[in-house]
Amino acid sequence: MELLTALITWTISLIQAYGWFSVFMVVILEEVLVPIPSVLVLMGAGFILIPAELAFWDAAREVLLVIVLPASIASTIGSFFMYGIGYFGGKPVITKFQKFLGVNWDEITKMEKKFEKTNKTWVTIAVLRAVPFFPIAVVSLTSGVLRLSWKKYAIATFFGSLPRTFALGLIGWQIGASYATVADQLGLVEDVIYVIIGIAVIYLIYRFRHKIIKSKP
Repeated sequence: MELLTALITWTISLIQAYGWFSVFMVVILEEVLVPIPSVLVLMGAGFILIPAELAFWDAAREVLLVIVLPASIASTIGSFFMYGIGYFGGKPVITKFQKFLGVNWDEITKMEKKFEKTNKTWVTIAVLRAVPFFPIAVVSLTSGVLRLSWKKYAIATFFGSLPRTFALGLIGWQIGASYATVADQLGLVEDVIYVIIGIAVIYLIYRFRHKIIKSKP
C-alpha cells in the first residue's frame, strides 16, 4: 500500500511538471520492465492533464493528442526491448533446452514462416496490445522469439496501443481522483493473468517433455 501511495505521488508530480512528455518517458520505462504501472500513469494523466469541465468530445480530442499519441509511440519504441531479448536470446535458450522443451529451433522457424503468412498474427498482436490489463511484455517477448517481422510488429503494436491508451486516459478523466483505486484493481488483474500464463507455460513444457519421453524406445 505504501508503494502504491508513493507511486501515485510520484506520478502526479511528474505529470504536473512535464505533461505529455512524462507520459512518453514513463511508458517507455514501463515497457522495459521498470516497476511502474502504465495503467496508473495513463489514468493519472487523464485526471491531471484533461480539464474536468470539458465536454466529452472535447475531452476525447485532448486525450488523443496529449495522452494517446505520445503513449502509443512510446509503447511501440519501448516494446522492442523485450522483442530484442526474445529475438537474440530465444534461439540460444531453445537450442540449449530443446530436449527439455520438446521443441527445436527448426520447428520455431517453421512456426515463424507460418505466422508471417497470415494477417491473423498481426491482428492478434494488436488486439492483445489493446486489452488494458493484458501483460504486454508477454506479447513483445513472444514476437521476438518467433522473430516476426519487426516492421509489421511495430505497426501492429502501435495501432493496438491506440485503443488501450485512449480508454485508460478517458477513464482517468471521467472518474477523477478515484483513478488510483481503479488502476490498482486493473494491476491486480494483470498480475493474475501473468500467473495464469506462467502456469500454462509450465504445463505445456511438461506435456511436451512427457510426450518426448513416451516416444523414446
